[in-house]
Amino acid sequence: MQSELSIRLNEEGYKNWVKAGFCLQKIRDCLLGFVYTEMEKFHQRLLQTNSLLRKICKNSCRPQATQFQRACSLCEEWKREILTHHTNQNNVIYWGNCSPPLWPIHAWEVAKVYMPRGQSNRQGPETCDVAALLNLINFCDQFDFVERQKVIEVIKIIKCRNELMHSVEMRVSAKWLDNYRWKILEFLQEFQHIPEAKAANKMIKEIALSNWQVQITETDTVDALKITDEEINADLIFNAELELIREWVKELCFTMEEQEVLHIQHLNSLKTFKEFLKQNKELESVLHQEVEHLYSLEQKLKSGMRTVNDQGGEEWNLEEKEHNNCKDI
Repeated sequence: MQSELSIRLNEEGYKNWVKAGFCLQKIRDCLLGFVYTEMEKFHQRLLQTNSLLRKICKNSCRPQATQFQRACSLCEEWKREILTHHTNQNNVIYWGNCSPPLWPIHAWEVAKVYMPRGQSNRQGPETCDVAALLNLINFCDQFDFVERQKVIEVIKIIKCRNELMHSVEMRVSAKWLDNYRWKILEFLQEFQHIPEAKAANKMIKEIALSNWQVQITETDTVDALKITDEEINADLIFNAELELIREWVKELCFTMEEQEVLHIQHLNSLKTFKEFLKQNKELESVLHQEVEHLYSLEQKLKSGMRTVNDQGGEEWNLEEKEHNNCKDI
C-alpha cells in the first residue's frame, strides 16, 4: 500500500496536488473550534435581540434548494433576520441546506444558510469541508473582523483546485502551488490569535517548501516522508490523499444526482478515474463503498440511455455515441 503511495508521490504534479489538499485540511482543522464558537455567539445574539425567534415552527417548513417561499410567519422572521446578516443578499442562497424548525435550537442549522449547496446532512463544522467554512466566514457578518478579500482569494484558490479534482487531473504545477501557499498564509494571518492557526501556519510553510523525499526500505515499504528535518508518517499523507479523493467522488455524485443526466464531462471523468484506480488497486479497495455508490449512480443514469453535451441540451444515445467519450478533458 505504501509502496504504491511512493510511486504516486514521485510524480511531481500529483505530489503538489496532495500537498495542496493537505494544506487545505490543515486550514479547516484549525478553524473548527473558532467557527463553532462564533456561530454560537451569533445564534445567541439573534435570540436575545428578537424574541420571536425563540418560538418553534409547528408547520415543519421545508425549503427546496434555493427556494423558500411557503414559510410560516416564524420562519419568515428567521429568513428576514438571516438575510439581514448576509453580506451579499443578491447571492444564490441554498435554503435547502437547512431545516428551519431547528433554527431556534441549533446554531449550525443557521450557519448552513451561508454555505454552498450540499450541506443538509452536515451536523457541525467537523463534518464540513474548508470551502463551506470559508463561505460561512465570507457571507455571515458575524465575521466582519476578518478581512473579506483574503477569504475570497482563498475561496478562488479552492475553486481552482476543485476544477482540477472534477476533471480528475489531480495535478498542479509548482508555480500554482507557490501562489496557493502565499494566499493561504496571508489568510491565516487573520487568525494568529488562535493557537491552532499558528500551528497550521508553521506546518503549511514546511509542507509547501519540502521535497517529501520518499524513503523505501529493503522490503520495498515506505518508512517515512521527509519534511525538512522532520518526519511525517506515510499513513498521514495516505489519509489526506484518501480524503481528497473522497471529496472528488462525493462532488461528482452530487452533481450527477442533481442534474439527473450524464454529461459528456461526467463520462470522461468517470473513464479517467477508473483508469486511475486500475493503476492504484489499494485505493480501489479502501474506497470500495464510495466507488460502488459512484458506479451504481452511473449505471442508473445510463439506464435512461441518454447524455448531454456541455454546450447545450442535445441528447445523445449512449450506445451510439459512447465511443466519442474517450477524448481528453
